[in-house]
Amino acid sequence: MKRYLLLFHLILLSTLLLRAQQTPLSENYFMDSYSLSPSYAGQVNPGLLVAGYRSDWSGIAGGPKTLTITYNDLLPVVNNAGIGGKIIYDRAGIFTQLYVMSSYSYKVKVADDHFIMFGLSAGIYHNTINLTEYYNDPGYLIDPSLVNLDVKSKIKFMSDFSVAYNWKNLNAGFLFSNISFGDASYKEVELKYNPLSNFRFHASYKHDFSEEWSVVPLVIIRGGKYVRSQFEAAAQVIWTGRVWGSLAFRDPGIFGIGLGGRIIRGLCLGYNFNLSSNVALNAFNSHEISLGIDIKEFIRQK
Repeated sequence: MKRYLLLFHLILLSTLLLRAQQTPLSENYFMDSYSLSPSYAGQVNPGLLVAGYRSDWSGIAGGPKTLTITYNDLLPVVNNAGIGGKIIYDRAGIFTQLYVMSSYSYKVKVADDHFIMFGLSAGIYHNTINLTEYYNDPGYLIDPSLVNLDVKSKIKFMSDFSVAYNWKNLNAGFLFSNISFGDASYKEVELKYNPLSNFRFHASYKHDFSEEWSVVPLVIIRGGKYVRSQFEAAAQVIWTGRVWGSLAFRDPGIFGIGLGGRIIRGLCLGYNFNLSSNVALNAFNSHEISLGIDIKEFIRQK
């Protein structure tokens, strides 16, 4: 009885923390449009494989670490259709989340140069509480049977739905993510939970100053159930389509800078860095590195 009572309190704590979290954050949207919206699967940069690693709160032990892998391409058997897939593994302290999702998109021409893209994703969600990390204080005495116990959730079905609009160099879209039906539960205890539903709006426009220089301003609004809405503004400057840099601001008081470029044909590398102006320097910094491979172009290069 004591064992289950303790587990109940721990999982209740995890539920409260999950309510304060959004889907793991990434600032790799300039390289990987599919990560911004399932509507872009196969419609923008088809054939792109992207692997990314993000470390948040680098000055804090147990800060969030996120590994992301995405791929999207055109669907050869259906005109104007695309497919995509993503795996997101996120760990923050004693909590671990895993998303495995696949996507389908379809583009409709509504007028000259005006298109609407619909996106739908479906997959699974799973989370774990690692009690070994929680009880790592040698001065804390507890039942040894709990020290090596991980509390794992049952697999839960998840889905995303998105709509995006494109007119020449203008893109805008809305995403509803973490859509789920009914409650899920943990294997070890009788407790129900429901992952957070989130929304995200974005709009961007690419302006070509010359044949060599372009700029892409972007705005994003994030929010969701039990999640405070957040505004982000960013801009990317591109030179010859091979080298780029970006600046970003995300409330409350978070500033970011990004650099990237094409290493060789079909292979590009990007890096993003965040710092918070509201806390001590080096306390809540974030680092994200991403590697993008255009599969078909890379094979032709080889």
